[in-house]
Amino acid sequence: MTKKKIFKAFPHAYVLLFGIIAFMAIMTWIIPAGEYTRVQVGGRTIVDPSSFHYIQRSPVDFFKMFVAIPKGINSASALLFMIMIIGASIQLFDSTGAIRAAVFKLLDVIGHQRKSWVIVVIMLFFGCLGAFPGMLEAAIPFAPLCIGIALALGYDVLVGISVPVISIVVGWTAGPTNPWTVGIGQSLAELPLFSGLGYRLVVFVVLMMLAIRFVLVYGERIQRDPTLSVANGLDMSHLRDIQNMNTEVFTIRHGFILLTFAVTIFVVVFGAIKWGFGFFEMSAVYIIGSIVGGIIAGYGGNEIAEKLIGGGQSIFVGAIAVGLARGISVVMEEGKIIDTIVMGLARVMDILPPWLSAVGMFIMQTFVNFFIPSGSGQALVTLPIALPVADIINLKRQIAILAFQFGDGLSNLCYPTVGVVIAYLIYTKIPFNTWLKFVMPFVWKAWVAAIALLLIATWIGYGPF
Repeated sequence: MTKKKIFKAFPHAYVLLFGIIAFMAIMTWIIPAGEYTRVQVGGRTIVDPSSFHYIQRSPVDFFKMFVAIPKGINSASALLFMIMIIGASIQLFDSTGAIRAAVFKLLDVIGHQRKSWVIVVIMLFFGCLGAFPGMLEAAIPFAPLCIGIALALGYDVLVGISVPVISIVVGWTAGPTNPWTVGIGQSLAELPLFSGLGYRLVVFVVLMMLAIRFVLVYGERIQRDPTLSVANGLDMSHLRDIQNMNTEVFTIRHGFILLTFAVTIFVVVFGAIKWGFGFFEMSAVYIIGSIVGGIIAGYGGNEIAEKLIGGGQSIFVGAIAVGLARGISVVMEEGKIIDTIVMGLARVMDILPPWLSAVGMFIMQTFVNFFIPSGSGQALVTLPIALPVADIINLKRQIAILAFQFGDGLSNLCYPTVGVVIAYLIYTKIPFNTWLKFVMPFVWKAWVAAIALLLIATWIGYGPF
């Protein structure tokens, strides 16, 4: 009984995020303020690794701590609007019944005994979404759809969360052509853009196989005995509406709606890679796609507007979590303690033996990712320090970037500062400790695999330099 009470008393995700903001505000009074000099290289602002110096303290007081919350939301405003617009668009497509009809049509074709194939296909989709255009937060608007499909197939809500979240994080981690981690990292390291692609594709396959096996094994176990669900005993009544996915006959109209949905996603992904689409352009494509989809479905103007508004409302609470998580970075930036933390970690790296340096960099980046959950931001802060260290200890820069990818990526599954995870937990009302209980067995295995892949990369001389 005591354990149950403690388990259920675990704080709400918003409370947890606020607690971290308060903790970091206290740390600004304890950790010395320091900074590196920033210089312009190739149009980007990067850190001069030899320039660290202590500066006058700039502690965050009680009032400034609360100001950091709206500042964080404001700094993430473009992302928040994109999440809500995409959520609204997906809700409209889902309301037509086309996606549900396609799922059940697929089940009829492959047989209900092979329904796990549906899970595999969806996981591969999200894995590729994270791996190639690097769209980590793109999983957030798909929450109602993925959870609804998982529940309709007889799985639990944790399968519904893990199908998009674990897959997109794994894809982001491997990052064969991830512009935010590999692209920026190789630019800073003066490596050919997306060089070493072959080995990163191997990493993607290995990690995706681990992820798919983890989800399917768990799913099969709870289907045999639902009481084995990690979420067993939690009130999921608020998901009743998306849980009741009734069988629907697949029609030609459904086919055209799905084609519109597929083209919309393709244009967004292609635009992000080839045309440099940002949040605003991607949001515009989803708006256009949803209007076209609504017209094909036979909706009038008012009905399209109502579906879009309802979809945006359903994802609003989760989207705001992304902005709240950004408030943590705001506190550390205003308190001038981020660079001090990075400097301390860099000094620890200097004492490691060369063969352990890649693993040490991976551990360092895993720690830093808690404080700087932005992949591109973390690259610009830590890689200008890690890359010279790699040169000194005769470690290839390509391996240093790989260690950065692993540290930045996999820990996204278990940190409360990561918006995509918190958004799903808030939407489903799954406590953070329940999620950790579910996901940590996979995270440990993925970390072991990452270490093995780093050691192999060191052994084969993964380059080009």
